[in-house]
Amino acid sequence: MDPGSGGDRDGVADAPFGGSEPAGGGPRRVLFVDDEPGAADLAAIYVERLADRVETVTRTDPADALAVVESERVDCVVSDYDMPGMNGLEFLAAARAVDPGLPFVLFTGKGSEEIASEAISAGVTDYLQKGVGRDRYEMLAHSVENALNRRRAERDLQDVNAKVTAIHEFASDVSGAESVTEVFDRLVDAAEDILRFDRCMSARRRGDQLVPAVLSESVGEDEVRVFSLGEGVVGTTAAEERTMVVDNLSVDPADPDDLEDPDNPGRPAPGSSEGGETVDGTRRADDRFASDRVDGTRVADPVADDIQSAISVPIGSWGVFQAVSDGYAAFDERDVEFAELLAAHAADAIEQIETEATLRAERDRLAALFEDLPLPVARTVATDDGRRRLDATNDAFEATFGYAAADHGYQEIRDGIIPSDVDPLSPGAVLADDEPLRVEVRRHTTDGLRDFILSVIPIERSAETTVYNVYADIGEQKRVERTLRKLHETTREMFRGGGREEIAAIAARAAIDILEFPSSGVRLYDADANTLCPTAISEEATDAMGDRPSFGPGESLIWEAFETGEPVVVDDLDAVDTVVGYGDLRSLLVVPLGDHGVMPLGSREPGFFDDTAVQLARVLGANVAVALRHAERTEQLRERDAALQREVDRLEKFTGLVSHDLRNPLTVAAGRLELGRRLVDDEDAVRELDQIEDAHDRMAQLIDDLLALTRQGRTVDDSERVDLAEAAASAWGTVDTGTATLDPPPSGVEIDADPERLRTLLENLFTNSVEHGAAEGDEGDGSNSGVTVTVGALPDGFYVADDGPGFDVDPEEATAYGVSGDPHGTGLGLAIVREIATAHGWTLAIDDRDGAWFEFTTDA
Repeated sequence: MDPGSGGDRDGVADAPFGGSEPAGGGPRRVLFVDDEPGAADLAAIYVERLADRVETVTRTDPADALAVVESERVDCVVSDYDMPGMNGLEFLAAARAVDPGLPFVLFTGKGSEEIASEAISAGVTDYLQKGVGRDRYEMLAHSVENALNRRRAERDLQDVNAKVTAIHEFASDVSGAESVTEVFDRLVDAAEDILRFDRCMSARRRGDQLVPAVLSESVGEDEVRVFSLGEGVVGTTAAEERTMVVDNLSVDPADPDDLEDPDNPGRPAPGSSEGGETVDGTRRADDRFASDRVDGTRVADPVADDIQSAISVPIGSWGVFQAVSDGYAAFDERDVEFAELLAAHAADAIEQIETEATLRAERDRLAALFEDLPLPVARTVATDDGRRRLDATNDAFEATFGYAAADHGYQEIRDGIIPSDVDPLSPGAVLADDEPLRVEVRRHTTDGLRDFILSVIPIERSAETTVYNVYADIGEQKRVERTLRKLHETTREMFRGGGREEIAAIAARAAIDILEFPSSGVRLYDADANTLCPTAISEEATDAMGDRPSFGPGESLIWEAFETGEPVVVDDLDAVDTVVGYGDLRSLLVVPLGDHGVMPLGSREPGFFDDTAVQLARVLGANVAVALRHAERTEQLRERDAALQREVDRLEKFTGLVSHDLRNPLTVAAGRLELGRRLVDDEDAVRELDQIEDAHDRMAQLIDDLLALTRQGRTVDDSERVDLAEAAASAWGTVDTGTATLDPPPSGVEIDADPERLRTLLENLFTNSVEHGAAEGDEGDGSNSGVTVTVGALPDGFYVADDGPGFDVDPEEATAYGVSGDPHGTGLGLAIVREIATAHGWTLAIDDRDGAWFEFTTDA
């Protein structure tokens, strides 16, 4: 097998999300639930247009929508509140029972503080009220996109953490394997279970050949063969002991400049010279993989015909692990890193097994080579009468534990190195089994408590049994496991933190306190200045380097890491030319934090940052980047809330200005006008005064309408059942209707409304019908209009209509502020109607059908 086919790699088993975003950047699915079909379709159209990579599904029945959540992939839900059979929050509970992490936006016309509080308590992702205009749907699209991005970030973080944890569990488990074949088998199982590689294999090196050892379930025997060392991708991987990557085998490799992405014609493939690769097949530093990995396209000799991409990873010097796919560039950097981790742990396990096999095969020679063995060894003797004595310890044992057989006895050493809270192994049990025993133990050493794999090897002789106790240090593996657990705790602390500076400070201390790096810091990116600013620099770093300014483009290795998005590792700063000096530091590691900044880490020792240190620093950096994105989003939400509060404050000030500062001068002007009338007899002057009085009346009406508009837009929190006929009759009695007539609804028709605001709505509609229904030649007050106004019930609301001439303007624009067909009108009457409808959560529809038609329907 040299590339074959791979499949689903979405994450480890039991992923925390029921649905998963499509691989390869496909569209995210958003489910819209609203019992009003038009409302659901309209919201879906806007979100598809305004949000990136979104496809929508609409349902008008919550039960149908729940079936979609249960049976299909859904990445986000946008739901109304008032729906028959199940309201929005009940639907939220049902959907979260299926997918606990599902983003859920409550987009409702029935808004109130009580519903908002209940929604937040229930755990909605966002709460938005419906409204008229594009801006509401822009806010909805923004909310949906943020929810999808946050879900992806959380899933990515959990996926990485879950895989890292699973890989370290694999490391612990595989260390218990008893044969090389078992290691190869567990490696393939782990690749299938953890990385979701469904077509993979392991090949074992036997001399100068690579022989297939273990195949995944979907790989057939006809898809693999034996490769010679240096032949094909498998053989070359083993020969060079370097990871190889194949992105595209679908075109002729003889023409590398012609390679392109088959799914995106015209886009250069990673294997082309345009894609960042030299003609000899090696990756450039700016390619999507690390420069120590090699492109395997030119040496590939595939067995299966459907192969398009592959990764091939050396298992130390013992063999090769390979995963393949029939898709273009199917393996990303994270896949390669995790595969290398699995292979490294497998190589360590094989090395341990081979070491133990050698020990068992060379029991007799072990006695002769006892002193030269680099691992700590103690040789004890058990006699037939049950007594035990310490026979010998080697130099490594004395160096590690501080005890030697020449100076200390059997029981003294046992008591000295075995912790008091640990049950020691029973020597009798080991002798009874007469088989080598391998167990993980913790022992006191000269450097403190350390973890070991203890191999107990009994060798029977005529009158006694010699037991070799061989210790293999696994302290580094345990240290990494403990470090990862602490990093997870630090991530939670960063999410609980405040702003970017606090997160940066936590990260800087974690690098020193948890990762034990000598110095650390965080530099955050300032977009306005285009610089990396020193945000949280540890005292240790300041002592080693002194105070440093902000760095801009091209000014340091620190900027290089930020610009490329790849870690920069320098083993010896004295051996390279740098734009800026780094003080007493000799080693440097700079980890990028996405578009937020970088983490520079340093040491006074050259070569301080090994592969393990780099991997742990990248885990910390990834967690810091996620926490910074979370803090950024939180700050954006705070700013939006503050802006809304400022708008409310401005509106309150405006109300005070209109009600007090404008009305008082107008009252004074009206009084002065009345005094003026008493002093003037000239008819022309009286007519001028009449026009002034008309202007005063219009100003007073405008003030009343503006105040009403301010008050009526407030959300209705407490509604009651109101008889529509009684409300219509009451409103009709307060309007100068002239010769107009009212056709009321039948008695007993009730709606949920605020009685006073409903009466105001009807008064404004009646006034509009009477005034605009005036016949030609009238004075415009409607006293001779003869129009008939009808109030009637609808299945989900009510309507008000007249048989007048209809609108002089576009009906859709009639409710805009200041729009009126009457030159004497304020243009606010129908705007007040619209605000009252919105405050009740009603949908207002206007038509010009044989007169004016106003329709009010509920979303419930």
